[in-house]
Amino acid sequence: MSPLLGQSLDAAMAEGRHIPLLDGIINRASLIVASNEEIIREMIHERAGRILRWTGLDENVADAVITGLNKLLFDMADDPAHPLRLRVNELLADLAWDLQNDEVMQERVTNLKDEIVANPAMQAWIDGLWQQARAALLKAARDPDRVMAGKFGEMLRQLGSTLQQDAALRDTINRFARRATVGATASYGDSIVTLVSETIRSWDVQRVVDRVENAVGRDLQYIRINGTLVGGLVGLTLHTLDVAL
Repeated sequence: MSPLLGQSLDAAMAEGRHIPLLDGIINRASLIVASNEEIIREMIHERAGRILRWTGLDENVADAVITGLNKLLFDMADDPAHPLRLRVNELLADLAWDLQNDEVMQERVTNLKDEIVANPAMQAWIDGLWQQARAALLKAARDPDRVMAGKFGEMLRQLGSTLQQDAALRDTINRFARRATVGATASYGDSIVTLVSETIRSWDVQRVVDRVENAVGRDLQYIRINGTLVGGLVGLTLHTLDVAL
């Protein structure tokens, strides 16, 4: 999980996809400051000394703090090369590197992932998502024409058209799929092999035959017919040679 997150963060930063998120955080921070000026003033008033409160200088300090915060956020939003924005980029780059190379960070991510997955609320949520997806897939399989005629079908057609026309999007999806596959294989390859092996080993003979027939289909019948004909011809040839000799 950790290397995959690090690679995804690297890819997002390389393509500038983190910038809208950073802009959103800055804009949200501006709104928070604007809507909480009274709280900021109250905090400064409580922490100011008696002299400052008696002279009213605490209000001047509060005004200066609020003005400074607003100016800082405005400058960050207006200047892509603002030192704090560059510092955030450096921190994100360091985080991406740590996720991919730092064993301590990887252990923290793994522990956090395990805690989240083990949480009963998360398990219930995942189970609910699975049940909804399963029901949707069954519904789509039973009536594909109806599904493709609705919003979902329109979305799939738009996605297919976009993938055909947008080479950059195809490359991005392919790159992400390769990284995800490599990461999953490196982390869970042995478990996947064991699961598949134990599952197949538990099948009886009839189930194996059914699976093969379903997978091969008409080709299996073709092989059976050819095998019968070839075997019959070979047998007939051997019999003829035996009688002739």
